[in-house]
Amino acid sequence: MKIATIKTPDKVTIPLQQHAGEVCNPVVGVGDIVSVGQLIGDGMSMIHSSVSGEVTAVSELPHPAGKDVLSVVIKTHDGEKKDFKPADLSASKMSRIIRDSGIVEPNGLPTVHKKVGIDTIIINGTNTGDLSSNAAIMLDHPSEIVYGLKALMKSVGAKKATIVIELDSEALRVMRAETVPDRNIKIVATPAYYPAGTENTLAKKFARKKVPRGSTPEDRGVIVSSIGAMKALYDAVHDGIPMITKTVTVAGAVRSPGNVRVELGTSIKDVIDKCGGCSGTPVKLVMDGAISGAAQYSDEVPVIKTTTGILVQTESDVNREPPAPCISCAWCVDECPVGLMPHLLYGYADSAQFDKCAELYIGDCVECGMCAYVCPSKLPLVQIIRYGKHGVAEMEREIVEVEA
Repeated sequence: MKIATIKTPDKVTIPLQQHAGEVCNPVVGVGDIVSVGQLIGDGMSMIHSSVSGEVTAVSELPHPAGKDVLSVVIKTHDGEKKDFKPADLSASKMSRIIRDSGIVEPNGLPTVHKKVGIDTIIINGTNTGDLSSNAAIMLDHPSEIVYGLKALMKSVGAKKATIVIELDSEALRVMRAETVPDRNIKIVATPAYYPAGTENTLAKKFARKKVPRGSTPEDRGVIVSSIGAMKALYDAVHDGIPMITKTVTVAGAVRSPGNVRVELGTSIKDVIDKCGGCSGTPVKLVMDGAISGAAQYSDEVPVIKTTTGILVQTESDVNREPPAPCISCAWCVDECPVGLMPHLLYGYADSAQFDKCAELYIGDCVECGMCAYVCPSKLPLVQIIRYGKHGVAEMEREIVEVEA
């Protein structure tokens, strides 16, 4: 499961929105020469150049979220890399580094929202069948992960941490051996997989902290983070390198599937080509895995900070069977990490009853995909719930305009 590093592409497209929240403001313009690690977008999250080269465009371009987003296009060259210096390890210095390095979790949120009142950190190290990047990072960089975790603990004052890893993972043994000397870090084996968006469930199960509706784990003194973020923390604190690369699982109909480390802004097409290309005619490209991922409308969509995987599917891999009517089995209710009723939300959203969607807290849906994954009727629950969210937002906007 060795992580491969693919050759830097001739061009990268770096969206200025790789996080939850508003698009960052560009701080570079066409014709500017940038170096690796240079700040190119400033706002709710810092965004840095993943390559050295010339800015050739700053324009609206395809984004993994299925829309066009203001992006910086850089034509790469072999300029000198920035001379990064190891950072001092004071808590205040580390907090500043974490903020300025633009480290973002798979759910799009920054690793740290709240800096006080944190006593526990939970690291999600679970993998699913088609996503193995967490395991690959743990196998290749166990000491760096522990270093990053200790840095995070020190920066927020947390006294204990838990790394959650699935039972049959080889990484379980490796990480247990790496954390033996530290009694404040515990390794827990689990049979389950926890996709991005299940942070409240992880806090409840492994920190015994129930998170009320409308709250976050940090409100209960818990930070839920990821393996990738711990490696990014090591890069930032130890080497002074901001978040400019991502380890991505490339799976499905590709000639050389595996885990690769790529510069942010690299297109899906370039990543697949560097993995030997498609083995067959691709009909569907899914970013971030079969459970919680989304199909992409273009292979020019770039890898961003939240990207965990690229799944290539041919016609034989795609289920063309039409969905059956809901049988009210409530499997989706059992699986929902935030206690919603996906089958009811699906019905109301599909019939444009957005007032009912709002009453059932549709905005709390984290779009983890677990409901659709277990649905025996194969209903497109996440897609319709996402449509319902947009409908509720539009309804509320119209109400505000009328009242004004």
